[in-house]
Amino acid sequence: MIGESDEYYGSEPSREAYDQLHELYTEAGLSDEEIELLLVLDIKDAAYFTEGGAPNQHGGGNLFARDPEIMGWLFGQ
Repeated sequence: MIGESDEYYGSEPSREAYDQLHELYTEAGLSDEEIELLLVLDIKDAAYFTEGGAPNQHGGGNLFARDPEIMGWLFGQ
């Protein structure tokens, strides 16, 4: 998870990493369904951080630990 406008990194490095990993998994012969079980790109908009009470997007990176959707997915793996 990263903020769309993270003050330190932005979201572009995460997008690039996702694309590169997706391509590598595809080259290794995994289907899109298999890749979706391994690889998730979760870019949150500004409202996610504002509503979570974060001072900014980078500083609000810890919101994921209290997000039932994210933690539910993580512990369901």
